[in-house]
Amino acid sequence: MYAIEFEADVKNYIIKIPKEYEELESKHIKIFVVEIQNQTTSLPKGFLEPIQVQSYTQIAKRDDIYER
Repeated sequence: MYAIEFEADVKNYIIKIPKEYEELESKHIKIFVVEIQNQTTSLPKGFLEPIQVQSYTQIAKRDDIYER
């Protein structure tokens, strides 16, 4: 499995896939949609660029996570 990203307009409920991805023709694919022009709602901060940490100790200490 691999992922691609491109922008497209929806017209009459149809999204045209660019010619450079013609190998997707007649294949079963999974679609993930993000509306980029809607300013009234936004994705949570960091949704498209999540942080990566080496270990959970960088996030919080055990006592901070599990109150006793």
